[in-house]
Amino acid sequence: MPEEDIKVGVGDRGAGDANSVRPSYASVGRRLAAYLLDLPIAFVSVMVPVYLIMQLLIVTGAWAPAGDQAPWSSHTYLSRISIVIAFLLSTGPIYMVLCHASPWQATVGKRLLNIYVTGEDGKRISLPRSLVRWVALWLFQLIWGWVISIITMTNSRQQKALHDFVAHTLVLNGRPSPGGTLGVWRIVAAVAPPVAWMLTTFLETM
Repeated sequence: MPEEDIKVGVGDRGAGDANSVRPSYASVGRRLAAYLLDLPIAFVSVMVPVYLIMQLLIVTGAWAPAGDQAPWSSHTYLSRISIVIAFLLSTGPIYMVLCHASPWQATVGKRLLNIYVTGEDGKRISLPRSLVRWVALWLFQLIWGWVISIITMTNSRQQKALHDFVAHTLVLNGRPSPGGTLGVWRIVAAVAPPVAWMLTTFLETM
């Protein structure tokens, strides 16, 4: 089945029938640049609060790290799972899922590079769909699927990655219409759970 262009509104750009505007698909270079911006943003937004809280606990005498760090083999199974989850959370899954389903329809990296995620119908995606998209992205990365994604993005008219095919999403240039704010609650929800998990994990395993 041939790919069909969606039709998107023009927001406050004015003239003409909004439904007559053809979408501009984000290039692989811009999408990759946005992702490389988002990784340090997600990591720093979690690790800086964790570091500051741990330093406060040390200064106040409420907690002190053990002398020598225990080797990986000495950790219990649950401790290892906690450490792996902490690492996973540091890559920003909650942040990306919430941002893509927000009125921004974009992470901070995508917003800075003026691209956004939408459904194939041109509408904002739901939280469950955003979660499916992130899980697919993460799983494909484990098996080097990003290489295939680069091929599909550079050779398909809609420039879709593998996780876009799974979630039925597109990444477009510009800003969504009508748009809106990211929302304080999304920022708190994106940062607080990873910080709490990582802080608890570090305090228990260090």
